[in-house]
Amino acid sequence: MNSNFINILLVEDNLGDIFLIREMLKQTHTTDFELMSVSRLEEAIQCIHENSFGIILLDLSLPDSQGLDTFLNLACHASHIPTVVLTGSKDETLAVETVRHGAQDYLVKEQVSAEVLIRSIRYALERAQLLEKLRRNEEQLQQFNQELKERVEERTIELREKNEQLKNLLKRSMTDHLTGIANRYSVAELLEREWKNSLRNAMPLSIIMMDIDFFKPYNDTYGHPLGDECLKQVAHSIQQTLKRPKDLVARYGGEEFLAILPDTDRAGAMVVVRQIQADIWVLNLFHPASPIRDRITLSFGVATIIPEGKTQSTTLIAMADKALYLAKQRGRDRIEYNEPNA
Repeated sequence: MNSNFINILLVEDNLGDIFLIREMLKQTHTTDFELMSVSRLEEAIQCIHENSFGIILLDLSLPDSQGLDTFLNLACHASHIPTVVLTGSKDETLAVETVRHGAQDYLVKEQVSAEVLIRSIRYALERAQLLEKLRRNEEQLQQFNQELKERVEERTIELREKNEQLKNLLKRSMTDHLTGIANRYSVAELLEREWKNSLRNAMPLSIIMMDIDFFKPYNDTYGHPLGDECLKQVAHSIQQTLKRPKDLVARYGGEEFLAILPDTDRAGAMVVVRQIQADIWVLNLFHPASPIRDRITLSFGVATIIPEGKTQSTTLIAMADKALYLAKQRGRDRIEYNEPNA
């Protein structure tokens, strides 16, 4: 809007007041005022829809409308145009209500001079411009907040997807691809955690190491596909035998498996290993190339320890491995237990 030219709509039915207002507006040399006057609210509403005005000067007492309703009815059609009420009523309550509902100013005719009127018009325009700027800023802020929210949501979804991918990759890295049970890398992590827990609480920790007897001749007889199927069935059987969620079975090597049994003493470990042995026998996996049995069997090495001092978790692995070696040396398809310090 050109600040040196202001198009004004005057809503006034008193010809004398119209004349005085025109004369007042002529007393400024810095701004050109173009004044259009109408005498009825109905005409004012029509003019608003047909013309562009910078400001409205409104008398509240018109032939077709009176009081606050005059302003409210006009505001429904001209909320975007700053309005200064210029009326003969000195009603303070009416003045407060009119301003509260959006009027930029409330002037009483008999108290208005050219200076007061022109200043009121300028202030009304400045306030309207500031309010419009504030409105636009708020819209931009809301738009920015919405865009930020959408970006945050998109980033959150992206991070969740990446986290899921990382979890899946981690799970895959800790899982034996053939049997679906944990792999050797899982053993190191879980054993270290359970070792520290047993050390802290002075609880026993047991390990069972298991090896399929004469697995190479089985592979040579039936081929690798059936050999892989044998490994899967053995792994599944061992996993089914371990009932507690905190117990872990892992494929430790080619045909070697390992079970970690937290909070389990020798007696408990022996119960578990005998059940594993019985369940493998029930599988009835025919093994004609075995020199000891007509079906798949396992050799077992069991060890139990209550961690203390500077003892490392690898000590328990070594104990179970030694027991497994003895089981193989002594004929296979048997259980050997390694006593601490034995």
